[in-house]
Amino acid sequence: MDPDLERALKGAKGRTIQSALFNIAHAYERAGRLAWKALTESADADFAGPGIMCQSFAIELLLKFFIASDHPHAKTFQALTQAGANLRGHGYLELWDRVASGRQAEVAASYSLLTNKSVAPHEFRSVLEALGGDPFVKWRYIYEANGLQSIDPQLLNRASDALGKTAEAVRRKQVA
Repeated sequence: MDPDLERALKGAKGRTIQSALFNIAHAYERAGRLAWKALTESADADFAGPGIMCQSFAIELLLKFFIASDHPHAKTFQALTQAGANLRGHGYLELWDRVASGRQAEVAASYSLLTNKSVAPHEFRSVLEALGGDPFVKWRYIYEANGLQSIDPQLLNRASDALGKTAEAVRRKQVA
């Protein structure tokens, strides 16, 4: 193994499931944005699939973060499961429906600020549905699809931004 990588991994500290979900989602979000940037700079459409897949997975992980955040004392996946939290699945709608209504309202408010349009939680649910319901699954195997596939990148970015900004605020409150 690369010595620098090995040193970095040895220095990694343990973290809660909530922190892991948030941090990994943030890393996938950044990777997705870098793929979109590479597509723009190189005009190589092969970066679209990885960009969409990474951002889609970030959204999935953020939805799971919100489910986990309702159980701040459950620090591990096992403790979360014992507390009744279900993080299983890829479907945005089924995950969204497991997010507490107060958190849904916070996400919708964040999305409203981004779009300059008042959006209720059920309308944000429609945004998730418009993204395909479970785009991570679709886009990680996009090479199996027939014909040209697309997604609205602006909608993907806004949904990701709204979830991310809300998750940051929730995380700050829980850490403080």
